[in-house]
Amino acid sequence: MKQWHLLAYDVRNEKRLRKVHHYLRKRAMPLQKSVFLLHCTATELAETLQGVRQRAHLREDDIRLYPVHSPASIWAARQQSNAVAGLYTGKATATTPSIADRLLKTLFG
Repeated sequence: MKQWHLLAYDVRNEKRLRKVHHYLRKRAMPLQKSVFLLHCTATELAETLQGVRQRAHLREDDIRLYPVHSPASIWAARQQSNAVAGLYTGKATATTPSIADRLLKTLFG
C-alpha cells in the first residue's frame, strides 16, 4: 500500500547536495529546493532512503522524513507554481496534469 511522505534535507557539502537532489528528483515530487513529496510503498521508501544514505554523510548532513496523511494536509503560505498548485487541493487545473500523472512521471520517469 502506498503512503505519502515528506522528505527534507540539509546537506552541507555542495557535491553531496547535488547528488542527493538529482537522485530525489527522479523518485519524488520537489516542493522546494530541499523538500520532496513521496508517494510510495514501504519497499520503495526503503530503497529511496538507502539511495539517499549512499549519497549523504549522515554525521554531517540532516535528512528528515515525515509521514503525511495526504497532500491536501500540507499547508502552504505563499503562491504555488502551477506544477504543484492542484496537489494541495487534490484538484488538477486544466493546464496541470493530475496528481497521479505527475507522481508517476516524477517517480518512474
